[in-house]
Amino acid sequence: MTATRIRSDEEILDELTREMKWDPRIDQAPIQVVIADGVVTLSGVVDSAARRLAAFDTASRVKGVRGVIDNVEIRVLPQSRRT
Repeated sequence: MTATRIRSDEEILDELTREMKWDPRIDQAPIQVVIADGVVTLSGVVDSAARRLAAFDTASRVKGVRGVIDNVEIRVLPQSRRT
């Protein structure tokens, strides 16, 4: 039986940052990431529910993440509103 190595918060943050930059759905979204004991906290403001969900999904699939707290706010930009 082999022991499973627990990933450090820094390793998780590095991988999550790369994944978020790679994903065109969230690449330019101003989302802040804080990790403590494998729990990821996402915060910031995005312009759509799709960006928020993409960030949550990306954080959830990174190896070593024990949980995700989603504090991302959706705020539709004035130029995106329908008249």
